[in-house]
Amino acid sequence: MAKRDTIAEIYRPMLGKPSIKRECCAICGRNRPLNQHHIVRRGAGKAYDEHGRELKKPTVTLCGMGNNLRDADGNELCHGLAHHNRLHFRWVQSSKVACAGHWEYILCDEPTDYLTALSLDGWRRL
Repeated sequence: MAKRDTIAEIYRPMLGKPSIKRECCAICGRNRPLNQHHIVRRGAGKAYDEHGRELKKPTVTLCGMGNNLRDADGNELCHGLAHHNRLHFRWVQSSKVACAGHWEYILCDEPTDYLTALSLDGWRRL
């Protein structure tokens, strides 16, 4: 029996893409505290390739822990921004090479759902 996808189609282009692991936050450059953030939330569902293998959800190194939005000094933490729907990621497929592409991010001033974020200007290459 074939496995069925349970993830929204909008997230599928990001599945199976490379994770970003760094010694500092990929967004702001802070060197601690650091955490790997799932670009597509773990609870978003699952998707499978044509051979029935689950497509992995990539991660990115961000500053912060859990969903804390600010540190003790009041500075924003990128991991918290992502959990509060202010920091979003997308995969941009290369038009020249079939299996290549890059990550981009957008930082919103207020919580924004992913579909709306995709329509905004201001995306930056990671």
